[in-house]
Amino acid sequence: ETAARSASSPVDLRVSFVPPRTHRGSYRRPGMPKASKKVVAAVASEVGPLGSFVDGLVKHGLTRALGPGDRVPLEIFFNYALFSLCICLGIFTASRIISPRLFKGAMSHLKPFEVKIWHTNMVTFLPTFAVTFFALPAILKYSAERYTFIAPASAETLKATGMSLGYMTWDLMVLIFDAKDQMAAYGGVTPYVLFIFHHTFSIAAWPYAVSAGRCVYFVNYFLVSEVTNFNMSLRWYLMKTNREGGSLYFWNGILWIPLFFCVRVAVIPNLVDRYLNSDWRALGPNETWAARLLLPVPVMLNLYWFGLIITTAVRFLVTGSEGGHVEAAEGARGRAKSRKKAD
Repeated sequence: ETAARSASSPVDLRVSFVPPRTHRGSYRRPGMPKASKKVVAAVASEVGPLGSFVDGLVKHGLTRALGPGDRVPLEIFFNYALFSLCICLGIFTASRIISPRLFKGAMSHLKPFEVKIWHTNMVTFLPTFAVTFFALPAILKYSAERYTFIAPASAETLKATGMSLGYMTWDLMVLIFDAKDQMAAYGGVTPYVLFIFHHTFSIAAWPYAVSAGRCVYFVNYFLVSEVTNFNMSLRWYLMKTNREGGSLYFWNGILWIPLFFCVRVAVIPNLVDRYLNSDWRALGPNETWAARLLLPVPVMLNLYWFGLIITTAVRFLVTGSEGGHVEAAEGARGRAKSRKKAD
């Protein structure tokens, strides 16, 4: 971890708070959790991943936007979101410089728009490592009651959310400003629109959720699911370099299925159980509507994508081609054999 925030004795940003009951036994809407003075003092003395200057800019921006006050969770989130954006820009720039030299032969067969997609897709490997690095410990350390929507986010959750939404902001800009080629790269309008909605809703909802301590358990699982990006991204490169008939393409697909199932599908019954049985009275009216509408979205998307993965895998195993055409499969195997001999 590049940030100095993760000292040998990490600061626990979790704050214990319980929604107060009224005299009638119902819950009042709790306010946004505030870090204790001890936590504020400890974290304020540490330097974020981009340095003290950016820390100051973030704090100044939050003060201008929201007024005076200690907002340590939001400061950590925005620091890591900006850090993630910088990494995205760095990966994209490095790919434009290095890839034409390192993968000259493979890239020579690409269409002009695919060369551009090559560089933007390099960035998609980032969430696999950077987000999971923080999100997995966040899940393991989560200790709130099972049926509650109210639980403060840990430092790991805030960092993972910042890294994830920094990447999504980058990817959303790519999708918007390069719409035509992005649609061509990912199979048409439907996947394109799904990515747009996925990124937009996440960017709109997650910062409030983790800073206000709402539905943090769900956000943790949505964050750690980014680990499956690796297989999807690698698959695109193998397809565009005509390696569909090779063993790497086969094993990447085979391993992708159980990984996707374990991380994104097998957890759905648990998420649904918490969604249905947690105490909705603890949330305010707007929070309730937002949670009811948005929490099922990633679940439905994961089921949709898993269905596509299974369909494609079965088609590939039966015909040797994702398109279901034996001729195409034979051509891919032939290209793989020719390339192996050339190597």
